[in-house]
Parts: sequence; C-alpha cells; structure tokens
Amino acid sequence: MVSCQQPVPEDPIPIVPVNEQISLNSLLYDNLNVIGGTAYLDNAGVKGIIVYRAGLDEYRAFDRACSFRPSLECERVSVDDSGLFMVDTCCSSTFDFFGFPNSGPASWPLREYQTLVSGDNLIIRN
Repeated sequence: MVSCQQPVPEDPIPIVPVNEQISLNSLLYDNLNVIGGTAYLDNAGVKGIIVYRAGLDEYRAFDRACSFRPSLECERVSVDDSGLFMVDTCCSSTFDFFGFPNSGPASWPLREYQTLVSGDNLIIRN
C-alpha cells in the first residue's frame, strides 16, 4: 500500500541521556525558591538546561538547544530579561514556559525533560 501522506518530520533536537540532580537548598539555585524563578544547568542536555518553577511543587526543564537549527553554535535558548518567555537570540525564536514556539522561525517545541522532587532535591531526567 502506498501512502499519499507526507512523512512526519523528526524532532530536530538530538536525544542525549539526561540524569541530573540538584539541591533546591543550594545558593546556586536560589532563584527556584519562587514561582516563576529560573536556573541554568550548563553541562547537561545538548546545550544546557533551563529549569523553571511553574508552581508550588511543579518544575519544568527544557534543553537550551533551539529547535530551529540546534546544531549551530549560536543557537542557545535563554530566559528573556523580562522573565516572561524564553528566547534564542541567534534566530530570534521565542518560546513560552511550556516550551512551545511563539514567534520566529522555530516550529518545534523545545525538548522537555521529566522533573521529580525528592526531598530537597530536584531530579531531571529523560
């Protein structure tokens, strides 16, 4: 049987193993003490990870590799100075804190990792 449908494109962000644990009591992650706070893990994921505190016991973790052209060196997502969204300054794509693109050329969401609170620690993994 031949299908007339277009093939489904693959997520452009590479899959790499992630298994990180951070102490929520550490001064390095002090910004995560408030809802809406963010922190960066530089040596994890493809290009680092953004951790976002979405609620009292809810955290979200996104790879910093932009979904537009993740292999380019300049493609790295950061939290905008306003703290209201994430942005890749190379391609100007913006993303909400669910990881979905709002503007710019990116059409795929950011890669999101699982989060789990265990005592005073936050575990981030895929």
